[in-house]
Amino acid sequence: KRVKDSLGGTVNDVVLSVVAGGLRRLLKGRGERTDELELRAMVPVSVRADHDKGALGNQVASIWAPLPVHEADPVRRVHQVSENMQHLKSSGQAVGAQLLTTLGEWAPPTILAQAARLVARQRAFNLVVTNVPGPQFPLYTLGKQMLEVYPVLPLSDNTTIGVALLSYNGTIGFGLLADYDAASDLGVLAEGIEKSIAELVAAI
Repeated sequence: KRVKDSLGGTVNDVVLSVVAGGLRRLLKGRGERTDELELRAMVPVSVRADHDKGALGNQVASIWAPLPVHEADPVRRVHQVSENMQHLKSSGQAVGAQLLTTLGEWAPPTILAQAARLVARQRAFNLVVTNVPGPQFPLYTLGKQMLEVYPVLPLSDNTTIGVALLSYNGTIGFGLLADYDAASDLGVLAEGIEKSIAELVAAI
């Protein structure tokens, strides 16, 4: 929140920028070039209108967010992510994605089955990043306080890495999951995210 208040944008913009920083360190650790490299993250976003607040049910769609892995400067990375996300939200991409999720209400089963196969084989994004707001007060079980929460995001076909965040009682827990055969160095990503956060805090 301090980074967001200092640099502008949203908390989610900061989250995506530090994930991009972590990915940069992961790829560099593998000896891969990151010049001009931009990865895409599938990011669930709320498309609930103001007049629907309080209504039951989820109103969530997905957008493909570009992650500027090429950008070495952490502050510029936040600004780039913020500009990209603002453009995507104003472009109607999320609303269009929400419309696609409602097609099942009238689509014949054959067409729906073919669409499901296409989704499973997708190459539209490189990883999934989801940030879910949780309770901002302590929870207890049998008198014992839950101190930390680390969510787990299941991996679908063609998805190597998933990053899930859950805020709880003033903190955010990062849950990272990866296909071991493709990303056994997931710890490098975790360390890279921590360093990216530290860089941003030091920069403000």
